[in-house]
Formats: sequence, structure tokens, C-alpha cells
Amino acid sequence: MKTALKLSALLCGALLAACQQPEWRDPAKSKHPQASDQTSIVEAVSPTVQEASPGVAQWAKDLLGKSPRDVFPKTGLCTGNTDLVEHKYAGPPAGSAVIGWGWDVANKTRVQKVILVDASYKIVGAGLGGLPRPDVPRGSPEVTDTQTGWRAHTPSTTGPLDAYGILADGVSICPLGHVEL
Repeated sequence: MKTALKLSALLCGALLAACQQPEWRDPAKSKHPQASDQTSIVEAVSPTVQEASPGVAQWAKDLLGKSPRDVFPKTGLCTGNTDLVEHKYAGPPAGSAVIGWGWDVANKTRVQKVILVDASYKIVGAGLGGLPRPDVPRGSPEVTDTQTGWRAHTPSTTGPLDAYGILADGVSICPLGHVEL
């Protein structure tokens, strides 16, 4: 009986850990290995607000329309999640805000920047980390920072998006999950 309970607890822990490693959705996948066979997919109804979208973060404007691999040639390891579409903005301009959390495993620090990538594998949005997420260290003891939350904006209002964290070296990205607008 004790062995069965231990095995069940181990299996649950492994499944939970796997959920924090979304897969790469790069159609070329040739140079970049999958982080996991698990994908965090969120399909939530988000409230539409009757205001203008704040737009994409200024630091990322030159990245829009580019392939993430052209800008970030290395793969890093992070844990995190794309939680939900926080808002859809009616505009003008229209857009969406996506939120989640991210942790750079190697550097033991929060993910500071995030990019959003569309189905054609082009950067269509970006945002910053450092938002309060006190729930994350409670659920993932290896995460020692309560400010691992991020928010990213995109002019997109429909379709799938993948979120990637930009790691501390500035040239590596890691998958943070998937969301449907």
C-alpha cells in the first residue's frame, strides 16, 4: 500500500513537472530540440475592453515580423506557463494582452522579457517580466522569486500564439506555452 502511494505521488509530480515544459512549435524543428511532449494550452474567454491596446513594448518593435531563430539563435531551459489572454482591446488600435510566468533555470532568475509568436512562426508581440506571482514559489519550490509574472501585448486578436522567454544571455529563448486568442 505504501509503495502504491509513493508511486502515485511520484507519477503526479512527474506529470506536473512536465506541464511546465511546453513544446517547441517551430515548424523547422531541425536545429532545436523539443523541451517536452507536453504543451500548455489555454483557451479562455477573455474580457474585451473598450479601449486602445497599449501596443508592443518599445524594446521589441524592431523584432516584429522576424523569425525568433533569426534573432535568438540559442535554446535555453526555463520553466513557466502561458496562463491566459488577460484582455482583448477593442481599440483602435485593437490587440490582446497575454499573461503568464517564467523562470530561467540555469541562472535561477525570473524571465525578464517575453516574445509572442504566431502560427507562421513570426514575432507578433512582446512584453516584460517582473510582475507579482507569489503562487509560483509555493507550487514550484525551485523558484525563489515571487516576481516571475509577465505580461505581453500583441496587435493580434485571433489565432494561436506561442510565448517564449528571452533568457539572461539575450540570445537564448525557451518555450513558455501556447494560447488561443
